[in-house]
Amino acid sequence: MDGTAFGTVNGVLTGLTGSFVFPGVLYLQAIGLPKDSLVQAMGMLFTSSTVGLALALGGQQLLTTRLGLLSLGAVLPAVIGMMLGQQLRRRIPESSFRRVFLVSSCFLGSISWPCRFNKDTG
Repeated sequence: MDGTAFGTVNGVLTGLTGSFVFPGVLYLQAIGLPKDSLVQAMGMLFTSSTVGLALALGGQQLLTTRLGLLSLGAVLPAVIGMMLGQQLRRRIPESSFRRVFLVSSCFLGSISWPCRFNKDTG
């Protein structure tokens, strides 16, 4: 499957799931970017998608000041995690990074899938 096909599938899955994380990450991984470029592209995807979401929520008056401040408070732990991940990424070879990346993606997908069907979470 080439990049165009994966991009199309990514767009459909993003629209169906309402999540830009898994479809986008799988697309970026599928086009074979080296580990540093992959992480940079994921950062760009997450940033642009989050800004778009914030603008859409703000436009509908669904993003309150309180929620905005809570979200802003999550930036510091995220930056710390990125710094730790950067150090780890520099130390492992490309093939090991790919393996860890795919196993982690499968694990995150497997634990999030049941949450979609749990009636207690809404």
